[in-house]
Amino acid sequence: MRRIEVVNIDAWVAQFLRQNGYDFQIAFEERLRPIWENALNMADQALELSDEFYRDEWEQVIQQQGIDNVAAYVRADRTGRGQRLPRASRYKVWPVFEEYRSQLNDHRLKELIDATRDARHLLERQGKILPYRAVVIDEAQDMSTEVFRLVRQMIPSEAGSAPNDIFIVGDAHQRIYGPRVILGHCGIDIRGRGRKLRVNYRTTEETRRWATSILEGRPFDDLNGGQDDQRGYRSLLHGPDPIVQQYESSSDEIGSIVEYVAALQNQGVLTKDICLIARTNDLVNQYAVALRSSGHKTYLIRRSVAEDRKADGIRLATMHRVKGLEFDHVIVAGVNQGAVPLPRAIQADNPHDQAEKETRERSLLYVAVTRARRSVLITCTGEPSSFLSIKEEG
Repeated sequence: MRRIEVVNIDAWVAQFLRQNGYDFQIAFEERLRPIWENALNMADQALELSDEFYRDEWEQVIQQQGIDNVAAYVRADRTGRGQRLPRASRYKVWPVFEEYRSQLNDHRLKELIDATRDARHLLERQGKILPYRAVVIDEAQDMSTEVFRLVRQMIPSEAGSAPNDIFIVGDAHQRIYGPRVILGHCGIDIRGRGRKLRVNYRTTEETRRWATSILEGRPFDDLNGGQDDQRGYRSLLHGPDPIVQQYESSSDEIGSIVEYVAALQNQGVLTKDICLIARTNDLVNQYAVALRSSGHKTYLIRRSVAEDRKADGIRLATMHRVKGLEFDHVIVAGVNQGAVPLPRAIQADNPHDQAEKETRERSLLYVAVTRARRSVLITCTGEPSSFLSIKEEG
């Protein structure tokens, strides 16, 4: 075990670049937002393209294909973008991206995907052979094309690595970040070697079926360009059906949640085995205040900070933060229209992109519900999320 390194790939990239004198700082949304606002001033108003279009075009076309000049952009494959953009229009769109990249360079900033690409290029130039014999990748569905290209470079096949040097595990139904990736385009050939794991050892069959119904009718890939579905999947455990409760007011909702928690505690359940999950940080904080006001100790699971399983308190986390965790009992609260899906998260210029973003929001709810090992309570106030309508009809 001492020879095994367990690390977040983003953290590995940052450390590797620092060790090699990297002269840029990796920036995230809060730091990038004002730079985008400045760059969007270059937009040609005659094109009548929204700010959201430029952001999506940057993420899904420019960054995914590593495009750094207008000629490459004019030739770029935009399959799946949903909105046609003639060559002449691409020339008019490019100044926004050029300005954005220029301002990033002026501030000595890089997006994470750029830093990942730079790490790969640095390895290529150095010809360095890292001490790794194999890499195991978990949560592969949320990793970018650049991450997989980097992993391939970390243990390049031409360096005499073993035929089983990369082991990848992922579930496209849980994809909540980034676009789809085709592993074969990243130098990783899994033809004839992929396997579907159809047995669930954590979630009960009742919870699995309920969560799966949220995704019904939506297309999902198999991580290598093919299609996947939920046929044949099953859970070995059984338990109560998930409970969906609708309330007229927030006070009624929190009152019911407090009673639900008390009932669990009376059954001997520890507070650290209960997690309340909500869509946004603001909602999580509101529920935390309400629970503390009712005399309950709470424990907020923060971004980029590991959970202390020894600490007492009802766990609270956003749907994004709870990914990869599991609890005996889960409360998914505030599943209202206007919160799930989050309006700004599904903004798009065309039906295709909007459908893709709505699928991601559905996957987010799927992730939240399937954190439960034993029971799930889903609550909402006022108008319920459209994602819950199929449950109400039953």
